[in-house]
Amino acid sequence: MVRITVTTAAKAAIIKYCELGQAGNAYDDDQARLNNLAALDVGSPIDHAELMRIAKSLRASRVQSTGKSYDTPTVWRLDSLLRGSSIAQQSTPPVAKPRQTAEYKALMRKLRADEERRQYDRMTHATTVPETFSQRFPHAPGYGFNPATSHGQTGNDEDDDMTFQDVNRQMILIINVLISIICCSVFIWVAARRWSVPQRLGLSMSGSGIVAFAEVAIYLGYIKRLGDAKQKEKKALEKKEVVETWVIDKAKTSSSVTKNEDPLRLRKGKHGLVDLHDTYVRFQRPSCEISAEDFRQARSIVNLTTMANKDFHHPFEPYDIQLQFMTAIYDCIEQGGIGIFESPTGTGKSFSLICSSLTWLREHKRRLFDEASATVELDDDEPDWMSEHAKASRQREMRQMREDFEARLNVAREKERKLKERAAGSSSTSKRRKLATDQHVTTSDEDDFLLDDYESDDDRQAASVQRSTYSAETSKLMERLGIMHRGNQEGETSEVVEELKVFFCSRTHSQLSQFVGELQRVHLPPGMPSESDDKSEEPLKHVSLGSRKNLCINPKVAKLHSQTAVNERCVELQQSSTPADQKCPFLPSKESSDLVLDFRDHTLAQIRDIEDLANLGSRLGICPYYASRSAIAPAEIVTLPYPLLLQKTARDALGISLKGHIVVIDEAHNLMDAVEGIYSVEVSSAQLQRAREALLVYLQKFRNRLKGSNRVYVTQVVRVIDSMLQYVHEVDAMATTGGTFQPSQLLAGKGVDQINLTKLIRYIGDSKLARKVEGYVAHVAPSENNSASLAKSYDGDVNVPSLTSIQNFLATLMNPSNEGNFFWNKQHGASTLRYMLLDPSEHFREIVEDARAVILAGGTMSPMDDYRQRLFPYLPSLKTFSCGHLIPTSSLLVRAVASDESGPLEFTFKARSSETARRIGQALLKIAPQVQGGLVVFLPSYATLKQVAAAWSSESITADLAKIKPVFWDNQTESAETTFKEYSQAINTNRHGAVMLSVIGGKLSEGINFADDLGRCVVVVGLPFPNLQTAEWKARLKYIDNVSVARGEASGKAGREHAENVCMRAVNQAVGRVIRHKSDWASILLMDSRYNQTRIRGKLPGWIKKSFADNSTSDLGHVVEDLATFNKGRRSA
Repeated sequence: MVRITVTTAAKAAIIKYCELGQAGNAYDDDQARLNNLAALDVGSPIDHAELMRIAKSLRASRVQSTGKSYDTPTVWRLDSLLRGSSIAQQSTPPVAKPRQTAEYKALMRKLRADEERRQYDRMTHATTVPETFSQRFPHAPGYGFNPATSHGQTGNDEDDDMTFQDVNRQMILIINVLISIICCSVFIWVAARRWSVPQRLGLSMSGSGIVAFAEVAIYLGYIKRLGDAKQKEKKALEKKEVVETWVIDKAKTSSSVTKNEDPLRLRKGKHGLVDLHDTYVRFQRPSCEISAEDFRQARSIVNLTTMANKDFHHPFEPYDIQLQFMTAIYDCIEQGGIGIFESPTGTGKSFSLICSSLTWLREHKRRLFDEASATVELDDDEPDWMSEHAKASRQREMRQMREDFEARLNVAREKERKLKERAAGSSSTSKRRKLATDQHVTTSDEDDFLLDDYESDDDRQAASVQRSTYSAETSKLMERLGIMHRGNQEGETSEVVEELKVFFCSRTHSQLSQFVGELQRVHLPPGMPSESDDKSEEPLKHVSLGSRKNLCINPKVAKLHSQTAVNERCVELQQSSTPADQKCPFLPSKESSDLVLDFRDHTLAQIRDIEDLANLGSRLGICPYYASRSAIAPAEIVTLPYPLLLQKTARDALGISLKGHIVVIDEAHNLMDAVEGIYSVEVSSAQLQRAREALLVYLQKFRNRLKGSNRVYVTQVVRVIDSMLQYVHEVDAMATTGGTFQPSQLLAGKGVDQINLTKLIRYIGDSKLARKVEGYVAHVAPSENNSASLAKSYDGDVNVPSLTSIQNFLATLMNPSNEGNFFWNKQHGASTLRYMLLDPSEHFREIVEDARAVILAGGTMSPMDDYRQRLFPYLPSLKTFSCGHLIPTSSLLVRAVASDESGPLEFTFKARSSETARRIGQALLKIAPQVQGGLVVFLPSYATLKQVAAAWSSESITADLAKIKPVFWDNQTESAETTFKEYSQAINTNRHGAVMLSVIGGKLSEGINFADDLGRCVVVVGLPFPNLQTAEWKARLKYIDNVSVARGEASGKAGREHAENVCMRAVNQAVGRVIRHKSDWASILLMDSRYNQTRIRGKLPGWIKKSFADNSTSDLGHVVEDLATFNKGRRSA
């Protein structure tokens, strides 16, 4: 219990409170309590809780102070009553002596009499045998043990306070005194050598005596001063005084007080139920500064508000489930770690991710600002005014840095505003861009395709890895501007402050563009308070990152079709061997350093998506791909696609460090597949054959001109490709269509075992062999009469060098064997070699270990155990959260269709036939008339879709269904947008709606929303299990089972669980598109008897399981009746 002193304002409040209590104005306090309060005077102690109760009651009664000291009426507030108060010092009450009862006195008399009798017996009956412990205490255990007399101890329990260091220190003091006395005597004896011996002896003795007396006096005085200081320190009482209070959110608190809302909050924590006020209280200690740890502990105890009432600065009034979702994310970031969060599609997931993460970011910056201000290091004897001045100086320095940078951004914003007003319809381009458009680059000179000299020694190769592809001057400039990653060089300092930031990652650029659009609608308070407190909002500093394919503004490079071709051409134009007139004119250089800074300022001045960034680069005449790197360090939020975050090489190329930052991955249900896809590589027999023919043509032309290492390495590449082709020919002769192989089988050719693959892979990359060889072959192939097949292969798209694919595949041969496997398969007479990653956890582990927090969010993250086992097996625990939907349970009908008139319905792979297709059609003929609107049917695969279409056509089911509703079929050859557009038009023009038949995992099952009448009923036919008999799935399940057995689990269980999780995640993704807003309603029918199994039901999202009753009927006839009742009720509602 905290007791504080009563201030003048508090005394006035107590008087007014007692007057209202005496009048019986809605108070239940007894008369004795009011009398005790009235007796308090200024400076008297009072409980802090009591003062809070008084302030709360007075505000509730709308009482205003009109006393003599308050000319202006003010609302009674706790901070005004606390100001000037101090912690009341409580004297320790004397310890009461225990009362001696009659029983106690009788016991003591008996003990004294027994002791006197024993002493008398010992005197009168002396015995030679000493009294033993058992004789003295006959009722004590026989194995009693006295530690004081055991192991050679004397039994003396007194503690010896004297240590060896104390004895040593005293001995040294005595020796010093003796030495000084002896030295003084010797000095006097020598100095008085002309005197007689008695005189010299007396003089030296008296001098040494005076020195000894002086030293003893000084030492005793020193000891006395130490004792006085200790006594003074014991008597001194620490005084804690409330010198200042302030409101954190001034605008909000003012409005709440105006509306007579109570700014007090109840928070239950480890200290019990504490009544908190929405203010900070700063305590002052004499000659003492608050440490950072004390400051953090004070903040953890005196919290501002509960999370339930936290303002996340949502642009709209958030729903309860959104508040729960944002609170869970805020807690996960605050505590640090991994969190998996599920928020159904249509519940405002993107806004919740933005508001929760950025609210934490701004509040964390404010906390760091407060801690930095409170931890100014000064001497203990410095006065208070010097401490306050030091704090104010540090705050001004931090504010000045931020204000200088904001001033640059404001100038850029003003330029953008004027440009938009002035340049309506103007499309002028810079001279630099015009130069790039008009230039014509020719590569007819065959010398351009000749390989540069290459040194093969290890030192040279190691240096080549670290060497930049740019000139030394350009590299130095780009590092200084922050657009190229720096090495770890000593003495290197960054000119731009690295901001704590949020990395937001999603699968596609279209999803990121949608996210950026929502980011523009969020407004947050500043992370650093201004001196004037008039700045209630600070614009977000955001930058979008993309690949060269999305950001390249060089027309001759951007027109290339593939990502690999753009990357290769971009790097080629930056080589030092490239002529100056053929290099990319948009690359940052010494002359364009101002443009890079302008680009950075314009990028951070406004929230832009990837297209806006490319347009900005075109307008300024600077490459946005490289110039955008300068905006990463000062940005608060960075948006980027999966490959740029998940690939370590991509992060290193962009200079991205995740250390201590927050990583948010949206649409994370595809995360494991994305990691596996990024690190999986394949190469076809056609690519191997084309690369071999290209190398032979190249060697035929340049063999005599290649020097030393080049000729050796090119020959080794041809030998490795021959070995790979030899294995492909063996595969072609096999009767099976797929299998696995070991790297040793692939490299079994003659002399290949003597080739150093590490050096060979490095050579292919450093020498740009792939681009030079295929560039030359593409140049001469049309004119070569004896290479008709090669010329034909280069008539089409040759933007992806075959040697690049082979280089990537060779790199996988050096991966650890337990994290991936090699496969081959044959399709349409062509063989393919593939490396598939089996363990994505290790490649994602570096992100987890570096980041402060990693948030995986998605609309269909269930079942979540799969992420725990496959992606985070090394973590002891992680946070999971699944929020409900906006709609009530009455707006969703979920039923399993387990049987029809012919018996149970089970659409396994073996049971699929024309008969099962007919039963599906007959069921839909009964369901379709009950659905007024869109009926969406999802089948397990495109093969099943074709089988169903053929069976329905032969039995006229398609025609019968078309009489009820128009029927639309998903097609692999047509675009999903065209099919969906025709389906939407039919829904709008036909009052009965339409039927859409699609495939789970197809183009219409993800990314397209069936809101309102577009999807009033969704039917899922069967369970879309993957083909577990393929070599890839067999290897994956075997690897998962081996890992689970090593953990002590049963064999086969983990593999089966993973296959079910993959299947149900696809189902959840398909059915999750049907509910889009809080007023939407729909029905979900799961047509397979296996959906009645508890294990399968448990993998559905929580918001679907709430509408899926365990005792619900699953017969087709009863389901159709429930469907009719549900649709009729919703239509009439």
